[in-house]
Amino acid sequence: MLGLAFCLCVWTSATVAQDVVLYDDQLRNDWQNFSYGGGSNFANAAPTQAGNASIAFTGNNFNAVSLAHETLDFTTAAYPAVRFFVHGGNAGGQQLRVFLQLNNALVANAELDTYITGGSPAANAWREVVVRFGDPPLSYSGSFDRIDVQSDQAAVQPVLYLDEFRLQAPGNSGGVLFASGFETGIAPPPTSALQIERDVLVDGMTSDRFTWRDGANQPRVAVLAHNTGQVGPGGTRGGELRRFEYNVPGGTRVVRAASNFAAGFGYVVSHREEGTSGIPGDDSPLGHGFTGSFTRVFEGRHHAIFRFTQLYPRYSRTTAVPPNTLYNVPVTIDWSFASGRDHPLWSLTWDLSGVPANALSDDSRGPYGELLFDGAASEAAHSVLAGVGWGDRFKFASTTNPVSYNSAWTWNIPNTIPYVKLWTTAVDATMGTVQTQTIVQQDAGGYFGANRWNTTSAAGNACTVAIGGTNTLMPCPFNWPYQSVNYSLDAFGNPNNNTNNTRLAWGTNFGFLGSTAYPIHGSDFYGGPLLGDPRASGWPRKSYNTFVVFGLHSGAPVEAQVTQIETVQTTILTAAIGSVATSGPAGAGRVDSMTYQPSGWNPVYAAWALNANANSLDANFAVAAGRTLRKPVLIISNWTSPNLPSALRFNGAAQLLDADWLPSLRAGANELWITLNRDVSGATNRIEIVP
Repeated sequence: MLGLAFCLCVWTSATVAQDVVLYDDQLRNDWQNFSYGGGSNFANAAPTQAGNASIAFTGNNFNAVSLAHETLDFTTAAYPAVRFFVHGGNAGGQQLRVFLQLNNALVANAELDTYITGGSPAANAWREVVVRFGDPPLSYSGSFDRIDVQSDQAAVQPVLYLDEFRLQAPGNSGGVLFASGFETGIAPPPTSALQIERDVLVDGMTSDRFTWRDGANQPRVAVLAHNTGQVGPGGTRGGELRRFEYNVPGGTRVVRAASNFAAGFGYVVSHREEGTSGIPGDDSPLGHGFTGSFTRVFEGRHHAIFRFTQLYPRYSRTTAVPPNTLYNVPVTIDWSFASGRDHPLWSLTWDLSGVPANALSDDSRGPYGELLFDGAASEAAHSVLAGVGWGDRFKFASTTNPVSYNSAWTWNIPNTIPYVKLWTTAVDATMGTVQTQTIVQQDAGGYFGANRWNTTSAAGNACTVAIGGTNTLMPCPFNWPYQSVNYSLDAFGNPNNNTNNTRLAWGTNFGFLGSTAYPIHGSDFYGGPLLGDPRASGWPRKSYNTFVVFGLHSGAPVEAQVTQIETVQTTILTAAIGSVATSGPAGAGRVDSMTYQPSGWNPVYAAWALNANANSLDANFAVAAGRTLRKPVLIISNWTSPNLPSALRFNGAAQLLDADWLPSLRAGANELWITLNRDVSGATNRIEIVP
């Protein structure tokens, strides 16, 4: 058929497939109105999402708006998604299903809510709908010639409106981009490759949307709102994660931004040690309140880096020279995604080179924000928090459900990888952040709570400043090493209160930003048990990197990610052809270098760094006994070929492209990125790349 022939001819470096418009003001490209059951008007004057007409539809007894092509079949390979917009009229919430047909036979159907931005039609507002045919619950691959949007009730539903139907082709910036699928001599990427949709409207904000397959080969979706001047809910100006989706038993969990001033996740916040003393206004504004810019640093077949930059205001200390002076500090945040990897990676750099040394004594609390991580539609509907946990030098976990300031706790298991997490049990859900380095390699956690390390609540109250008229078992709110819900439990009113607030943030000691010798967490400056700990430098630049983790609390994904970084520390990477990189950029957007620990481990992108020799590589992972390295990502520098390797072998066996190994070319950087789509353990895990 013509649809297939068109698909075959566009996979070149010079040609990009075009979307097919089905309806915009009227039916296009020989698509016909096959609607049934009445209730549809294809010449509705208002409202419209664009142009002069939309489709008005009143659902009744499973009637449908139906678009069909009588002479052509279309394939999901050539057109992997259909995109349109829905307006819920004055009511919203209508129940709809989407059907695909071929030759008058049903081939797939699913509830439409899964594909609607915001989860359902909204009253008095347009919402984008992107139905990716290959993704659950539709999960269809093949041909079709008809698309129905059917009322999913026998009863009459309020009128709604549909507009701007188009089939999306791979490679179009206005549609689904199967990134880097057009290199010369490279087979087209499969529908399971990383998909990037640029400039899409999601929850009222222009964004880029990333869809990839995780370690279980299930789709995950992340939406990053642009930060170039728009204003969204709660006054946010973007530069953050606004929406995340992943599969759970029974369907898809949609993690949404709350609607308050702190909603969204992944922006910076910093507090001044002296607070507002001597300065005007807020000493710790939310970073998503400032405009900036974004860069699509890398859009690969299976990997991507999306960068936000901005200036963040910091005031010098009252004793600095000059005192109480405003400095606009450059901030760089990279979000990176990789097929085969469950969690996006958030990488941060503060550039303090324009600030005099020791003029600042500030902390860093990014990534910061609030997401409804149990899939609730609103803050009010979010589950009460069951618990909070973190890891600094020891692992802390509340043990009373729900969590309150009188919850019991343990803080007595030694820890090496910094992390923080929240969880619910009414809905099985958790959210957390996990650093890509050890706490010795990159300091994390802060403030004054270290005197209770290696103890439990059985040893007595951790807070003795009479919160709410009584002492409490939990540490005082200002003593938590990472900010989360410590200021949301209403402790100063009633220490037994619970919360459904979802605030989550990082934490460091004051001086982390600006001081040439700040006290790391646990140092004798704060009376911690590790007397004699060295100081660290917080000037002229400071960087760190954390995974942003979502999942079922029962599955312990935060703990699993901690285990992975522990496994990294005991893994030995060697190379017989090519070499293992021993150093690289010290942080997101930086040109200065750091020494990799262990050799080859790039913590900025949580990947193993190697150098090719004449576009060849022979390397081996030796994983410590009893440990497993899951789906490792490789960054191979000195890759000068414009093509992917002709073959990759694992322990001598040829591996299948886009199944066993998931590659991306980053041509401008002469890099080949690969996710080895398997878990590795033991001393022999040989990877050979043939040019």
